[in-house]
Amino acid sequence: MIKIQADNRTISQGQKYTFLTNNYASGVSSFYVLNASDSAFATDALLLLENWGSEYAEIVTISTVNANTGLITLASTTKRAHSESAKVIVIPYNQIRFYHTTSTTFDTNTPLTGYVNLQTSDWLTSYDDEAYDSGYAWFTFYNSVTETASQPSNYIPYAGFGSNTTEDILNDFYSLLGNKELRLVTREDALSWMSEGYSKVRNKLNLSNSEFTVSSIQTLSITSGTNEYSLPTDFNDLVSLNYGLSTSDPLGGGDLDKGEIEYIPLRLVGTYTGSTPKYYIRGSYIGIIPTPTGDTTYHYWYKKKGSRLSSNTDEITLPDSGEYIVKDWMLYRAYLKFQNQNMATAYLKTFFVLLPSLDSLAIGNMALLIGCVPKNITLAIIEETA
Repeated sequence: MIKIQADNRTISQGQKYTFLTNNYASGVSSFYVLNASDSAFATDALLLLENWGSEYAEIVTISTVNANTGLITLASTTKRAHSESAKVIVIPYNQIRFYHTTSTTFDTNTPLTGYVNLQTSDWLTSYDDEAYDSGYAWFTFYNSVTETASQPSNYIPYAGFGSNTTEDILNDFYSLLGNKELRLVTREDALSWMSEGYSKVRNKLNLSNSEFTVSSIQTLSITSGTNEYSLPTDFNDLVSLNYGLSTSDPLGGGDLDKGEIEYIPLRLVGTYTGSTPKYYIRGSYIGIIPTPTGDTTYHYWYKKKGSRLSSNTDEITLPDSGEYIVKDWMLYRAYLKFQNQNMATAYLKTFFVLLPSLDSLAIGNMALLIGCVPKNITLAIIEETA
């Protein structure tokens, strides 16, 4: 049996919300909120009362709203009691449907369930699939009032996610936090911290290792009269720019140092009067001076920066088990948010202890460079970063 889970919190993040102004017993058909003037509070809008995971949480539908008084009348009565200051969140969906496919292409013709209500008492809505033990699961959220569905989720492999995927890293990260702490961390928080940590590790590799993050050989088509050309979106630094290599097989049978074009600082471009081609970097562009007078082909290699992580199937590319270092950065950022400075300091130190080891792992040297911890990791740094 395979358990498929969808994170309910994704549909409430960034939505409009307000708060109850009084205590209410179960079975009421209306209540007052602090502010209902936003257009999101409208007839047929869905409301989540309380937060996901609360035993009192439930979803209701607005029948009418008085924006002046804050009185909201419901399409049906509430099932649970709610206290003053309970959160009231506008959400786009109240149901979910799970699907199965044999490939990574979504197909609406293979549903596992009908549209079922979201499980408000948990952060996750789950389904136990007893029919399949391989393939891929998907889900779509659904609004039963407007009869509209969300875009399908990313696929969920029955074989599980790889240890370097965002989903697996998130699960490990969440497992290291307590229930109270988990309530303070959104998925957006965790993904942002993961992307930040990944970027810091990749930048460190780019500074100290000339091989691991290097791209495959790239082609730069030079056009007569054109100085500047766009660089790839994941460009971090140029390794080498060459001319005279074979256009059909630039790596075949030649000297890769052949025709290497020299770099010139941007500040010197305006005063350069030579005839030998040189290149400069300006933001996301590479420039050639003097201005090319004919069409030709150059080849180049570059170091890649870490991409921003957003999908549960995104992967981080680091030397052996580098994802564990990224988790240390995530925990450091999390404990900053919890205002637990001792734990934040501990995880930050661990991050810097392990960071140098990736250089040796990237070039096949298994010696860990333990002890390279900056001595100035202090409370002052934590307060400055927060």
